[in-house]
Amino acid sequence: MSELSKEELMLQMNEKNRELLVNSDGIGSLFVYNLENFAGRYLETSQDREIKCQFDGTNYWVESIEPNILEALKWQNLELKEKLIGLCKKFPGHQSKEIKTKLQLTSKMLSENKVECTSNIFISTPIENENLSLSKKTQMTFDDPIELRNKHALLLEEVCEIF
Repeated sequence: MSELSKEELMLQMNEKNRELLVNSDGIGSLFVYNLENFAGRYLETSQDREIKCQFDGTNYWVESIEPNILEALKWQNLELKEKLIGLCKKFPGHQSKEIKTKLQLTSKMLSENKVECTSNIFISTPIENENLSLSKKTQMTFDDPIELRNKHALLLEEVCEIF
């Protein structure tokens, strides 16, 4: 029995991983795992903990709501903080307690070999047409599902810069 070289073992391992990703909804499992991991790091709020991934077809997402404007004002994104401060000035006192911030992170297969990752912040105010949003999006085209597996978390990290 001949021993396989390190390169041959790596090729065999990658081929098995490729089959798992393509044939057993491995891409969906990858999205769920990474999105839930990132939700724990970026989307947990005073109200939402242990966020679970939701999906519909090829669209996977995690989301949370921060109902407390004072908690939202502690976030690091300076652009968001400025907008929230402006809203607090516009809706002072009891009205500022009605400002809610929804955070969302998504991964979606656009085609067999193209994925899009998006982060969104939706701010609802007491006056519906005064709502605000911020968004960041990136896409990746890949030839091999292993490439997606290796880079999906990096795509999520890039779009999570808005949180």
